[in-house]
Amino acid sequence: MSLADLRDVVVIVYGVMGIILMLALTIAAFSLWFAVRALSRVLQDTLQEVQQTVQQVRGTTEFLSDTAVHPVVRVVAISRGVKRGIASVTGFRRGK
Repeated sequence: MSLADLRDVVVIVYGVMGIILMLALTIAAFSLWFAVRALSRVLQDTLQEVQQTVQQVRGTTEFLSDTAVHPVVRVVAISRGVKRGIASVTGFRRGK
């Protein structure tokens, strides 16, 4: 086997290995692209569920605020106002 024949064999092997590597990288790139698309869909679905949950929590807090907290605050404010009014009229003040 001469040096020229060895060179030809090396060039052929190098070419075949290049083609195999290019195919492997192409397959890896497509696989990565499909994985990213699938992950993107899953993340969009998850974000939509999180948004719905946040809206439900917001609605629940507004409901509780309207039905429980506001009436209690009104009652406390009225009772303190009445106490101050009575204290102003009678001149009786609580010491701090």
